[in-house]
Amino acid sequence: EVGERGDKGVSSAAQEAGGRDGMSVLTREMLLEFSGEEKAEAVRMVVLRGMGLTDAASLSLALNLTSVSLSHNSLSALPLPPGSLPSLAELNINHNALSSLSFLPACPSLQRLYAANNAITTLQPLRACPGLQAACVSGNKLEGLPDSIDALKALPLLEELELDGNACSDNLSYRALCVAALPALRLLDGDAVQPAEREGARRVARYEERMSEEASFYTHSDIQVPVGDAARRPLRRPTTSHVHTEAYQSALRRAPPS
Repeated sequence: EVGERGDKGVSSAAQEAGGRDGMSVLTREMLLEFSGEEKAEAVRMVVLRGMGLTDAASLSLALNLTSVSLSHNSLSALPLPPGSLPSLAELNINHNALSSLSFLPACPSLQRLYAANNAITTLQPLRACPGLQAACVSGNKLEGLPDSIDALKALPLLEELELDGNACSDNLSYRALCVAALPALRLLDGDAVQPAEREGARRVARYEERMSEEASFYTHSDIQVPVGDAARRPLRRPTTSHVHTEAYQSALRRAPPS
């Protein structure tokens, strides 16, 4: 795994390279140096963490790459051609400056994506990776929960999801709606999804759907619906279980039995 834990063992050579001039653009030579291979087509795994990279387009030279860490760099984009990394299964781009995941068609076989603490605004590009099993996208700029869930529902194998620290996770029914929409989900924000939780989550989802339909009716009628003035909650929540929170239990109590 080339997640955050796997990145901690960055070699002294990599740290030294991060301080050299001209290291902002990933070159073929760097790719070979830090993978320990002599040919680009032989590169399977490479760690390029904390090197000040602003351009990593040369990754497409490693056609057989399966795992790469680009975390803690300064990437604002990844201009990779569609299908250019057909074997890539694990990608770590945590702690960069990416506003989009539009490069994902480059890696259709991706199984694990670490993209926390960027500036990502939508998860719709995840549809290009139907085999995705884990997605860490916490601490981004995802606002609408319906849009995020719509994209995640296209991932039938998704078992692990980290979505906290986004505005969309401020929704009181956030955990229930995610659990109800993602049948394969085992972990949400680091907390296990319990079997008994799923039925309650489905009840909350049905309730939210009915409330949304009623709100839509009133919005498109001449009836004036009063709008509450509740203060907005902070964007970041602690990654603790939502099952036992008062807000979550309150949502369950409001939901009718069926």
